Amino acid sequence: MQLSFPDVVLPLRPAETRDARAALATYPDMTTSNLCRYAKHLGNSAELLVDSVFMRLGERAFPVPEHERHDRLLVLPDDTLVRVQVKARHTLTGGDYVFNLKQRSERGATGRGPYEVQDFDILALVVLPEAAVRFTADWQSRHVIHLSEIPVLRRNPRASLDEALARLGHADAIPGGSNRLDLAA
Repeated sequence: MQLSFPDVVLPLRPAETRDARAALATYPDMTTSNLCRYAKHLGNSAELLVDSVFMRLGERAFPVPEHERHDRLLVLPDDTLVRVQVKARHTLTGGDYVFNLKQRSERGATGRGPYEVQDFDILALVVLPEAAVRFTADWQSRHVIHLSEIPVLRRNPRASLDEALARLGHADAIPGGSNRLDLAA
């Protein structure tokens, strides 16, 4: 039951918010123009999914200001900071989710060019329609997540995070130690 507050009048929902609600109701089956128009909404959604995964794994991660070249700071148990960049895909390309990394532009979807090695440490690849995340420390401008990988990524997001941490030389930050990676192989 909704409590009533006699003197409180809620403001009308802005038109942009009403439009977003209607357009995003069919996600991911949207027009390309709507995907571009609501890219900020969808990007925030991907970042929140990564936050949710970090929380479920008991990790401490914090958002950084928008002008930074990464989206989150992951705080390891020894207080080392790891920069995490979040990238989302919404549609399949030839049966796979293909991530071509470019920095996004403040004024459009064309991007500002390639990232540089010092921009982030771990990449969080988010397949938003499938609610799946793969973490990687592999420095490539193109990454692919095959549809067949989705159930494993959902079931065990810790595995790809631990692999990325080990690749960065932070095996000591993996719960259960680096031996855990050997058991998973």
